[in-house]
This record gives sequence, C-alpha cells and structure tokens, in this order.
Amino acid sequence: MNLRQNSRVNTEFNASSMTDIVFLLLIFFIIISSVVKDPALKLVLPKGVNNVSTVAETIVISVDKNLNYAIGEKKTTFGRLPFELRKKLNGNTNATVSIRGDKDVRYEDVMNLVMLADKEGAKVVLALDAVKR
Repeated sequence: MNLRQNSRVNTEFNASSMTDIVFLLLIFFIIISSVVKDPALKLVLPKGVNNVSTVAETIVISVDKNLNYAIGEKKTTFGRLPFELRKKLNGNTNATVSIRGDKDVRYEDVMNLVMLADKEGAKVVLALDAVKR
C-alpha cells in the first residue's frame, strides 16, 4: 500500500463560487437601479441674497393662527388689507411684500395674501425663520 501518492494537497483555486456571487450582485444592482425613481421636476433653486440693501422697500404683512392680520406694526382686518396695502405701496413698483405666516396658518390663507399683493403689482416673498445648525 502506497499512501503517499494520494496525500497531495490540491492548490488549485476554484472560482465557480466567486462567479455565482458576482452574478448575484449584478442582478441585485440591476433590480435596485430600476426601482430608484428620478424626481418629477428637476429644479435649480435660486440662491439667497446676502446683501439686504438691494431691496428698495420691504412691506411686511403678518398673519397669526387666529387669522389676525397686520401690515408692519398696524393691525387690520382682511377686508381692509387691500386698501392698506395700496396705501403703503403708493405706486412704488420696486417695493417688496414679505409675508410672514404663522406655522399653524393654512396654506390657503397665506396664498390669499400672496395673490392680494400680486394684484397690487408688488414683488412677493415668503418669510422663513433661519435654520439653526
């Protein structure tokens, strides 16, 4: 009995299991890439203005959660708001109207203010609090 001939260690590398793993990864990435959706609208948002002095005049309209309105520091009703805004604008086409809405105010109420200021020919911006980092 010659036992030495059969006791050799096989040093060949078997790559069949490696190809199985590669094909499974390939299938996984193909499926995942088809699931990922592109956004409906690709938007390029404007940058913020650091230099506030470029704005000629800013008129602030505020509305709280109880639908109390104010132009600057003067309280008013929604019915009087167009007249008060027209008086504040006084034909100034460079004026900007900043709308400050409480976070609990409905979107529709804020948009009513935006449309009102737009009818008067003012540039409209929505005021936001700065994000604390």
